[in-house]
Amino acid sequence: MSFWRNTLAKLFEDHRRQLVAMVVRRIRDREVAAELVQDVYARLMQSGDCGEPEANTKMLYASVRNAVIDHHRSSFGRAQAMNGVLPAQLWLCETSSPYDHAEARQALSALDRALLELSPKAREMFILHRVEGISNAKLAKKYGISISAVEKQLARTMRHCQERLAVYRDDA
Repeated sequence: MSFWRNTLAKLFEDHRRQLVAMVVRRIRDREVAAELVQDVYARLMQSGDCGEPEANTKMLYASVRNAVIDHHRSSFGRAQAMNGVLPAQLWLCETSSPYDHAEARQALSALDRALLELSPKAREMFILHRVEGISNAKLAKKYGISISAVEKQLARTMRHCQERLAVYRDDA
């Protein structure tokens, strides 16, 4: 295992800059790119050596490309879920009926109640992400956890809110 660690460390030393640049071109966020490349490094440390140096290099680049694809898939899934959290009535224009406004206020109250059912940390992460627009990478750094842990927590929070708001959503 020591040989593989040394081999992988050398590979990352030689290719890290190119890998991060490749990921930045695809996701447009340097912090997330660096984190994805680091996650690949950690996963490859567990997987072991392919044997030939060229095969190890190919595996490294393929793993980073796959991590970018996974990131895009999970980002798309999170965006779809987040779009489903808040009822459409909350975005009504000023010409809406008093009934629509009352329904929107009820839905917002239900969202407030749903958020209060969460732990303070989960609630704060959700608000920082959705209201303040803080990225997953910055949340991960703030809470000292991985981006994956942030994504999982936000997904749990979104599912919780979706369940509580189901009666207010158009597709329910």
